[in-house]
Amino acid sequence: MKYIQNRTNWCWVAACKVVGEQYKKNFTEFVFTLENPETEVAVSNLDGLRTDIVKRRNGIYFVDAWQSAIARNADFMHGGLDEDRIYEFAKKERVNLVITACTDQALLTAANVSEKLGLSFYLNSNQARNVTNKFYMKQKFKEYGVPSADYRMYAKEDKIELSTLTNFPYVVKPCDCNSSKGVIKTNNEKELEAAIKNAFQLSRSKKVVIEQYISGKELSVDLWIDNGKPRLLAVSETKKMNIEKGIFTIYQSLYPVEIDDLIKQKIISTAIQICNAFELEKGPMLIQAILCNQELYVLEFSARMGGGSKYKFIQYVSGIDIMNQYVNLIVDNDNVSIKPENNKAYCEMDYIYAYPGIVNEFKGIEELKEKRIIEEIFYYKEKGTEITQKVVSGDRVMGFLIGADSQEDLIDKRKEMLNKVKILDPSGRDIMYRECFTQ
Repeated sequence: MKYIQNRTNWCWVAACKVVGEQYKKNFTEFVFTLENPETEVAVSNLDGLRTDIVKRRNGIYFVDAWQSAIARNADFMHGGLDEDRIYEFAKKERVNLVITACTDQALLTAANVSEKLGLSFYLNSNQARNVTNKFYMKQKFKEYGVPSADYRMYAKEDKIELSTLTNFPYVVKPCDCNSSKGVIKTNNEKELEAAIKNAFQLSRSKKVVIEQYISGKELSVDLWIDNGKPRLLAVSETKKMNIEKGIFTIYQSLYPVEIDDLIKQKIISTAIQICNAFELEKGPMLIQAILCNQELYVLEFSARMGGGSKYKFIQYVSGIDIMNQYVNLIVDNDNVSIKPENNKAYCEMDYIYAYPGIVNEFKGIEELKEKRIIEEIFYYKEKGTEITQKVVSGDRVMGFLIGADSQEDLIDKRKEMLNKVKILDPSGRDIMYRECFTQ
């Protein structure tokens, strides 16, 4: 069998290992596609992964469109959003499955190519369009009564009367980007005009959403859809920093969140509404929402797992290996049934950024691992990488999963991590950015 994988990151490295270890079928080709700087160090030893797959009598193509350290060894230099090239390649190589995991936009490629080739995928092309394009997503929200912020949508050719938009602040979003690219909070007409222009430039469909800004606690809700029924895996609080005006960058996920049973019921009922609106029957789902005055407002959702190594976070708090379950689904087209555990653990995922400079050395990490201060570490940038900014999720240098038995213990472990870990440039200067954790 031959497989194409659209974009890999830490999540898909894990998925590939699961496939190799648990599904010892006649895989002859795996095709990987990376297209984001976040995936620069998706695996610390690419040759090791390649060798592991080959050992199982598998051939492997490594496909990449990003000029990263890993991409330099790519066999096929095209991105996962290049649907026509992916289709032609898949057709030529007689690929049997097209898959993706942790990025929205590649879902559309995987669904469309699969449909053209008559291959199985857990979303059809219409569903994939609706869940990856905010223009259609917002329409579905309105049609099915999914609670969301008031919004307006515009195409490039539309005349936007800025004078009618007076209820600031607004959030401007391109309709079809990922990693929060082009998402900007605006406080006046001048900022709004600039943000709209930027969003149109980033949007492939040349459509933007302008929605009312809602202040409150931001929740990240991870679920698994089982026969149309959403199963709650984890509810975490998303912490963001505002380094560049109007742009909010995720630096932390915290578990558990202090919410009462009424809010939990609203989360489940909202998830059911979304499943009905988008006709979702199986697979992972991520809902990003704002809790404001005991009301829940959906910012957006994805028919995928959370990115940034979130799958390890989910496993830690729920006992569910969602990556394994996802591989079960996509490889065997099996409607996986899961039973989340009521885990009382405290944990957080900390995303580490850096000041501009060149990453030369990581210090303090091994000591923290030996002392079990950190459960997992994820490298998003390798040594030698030049850091130019710390604005979007793709700028992350590394991430830590920290677990604890109490809130106090969690705070203590975070402090020790911040004290011990250093990211050194060639001159020995520590360029690790810590300020977001001490605000």
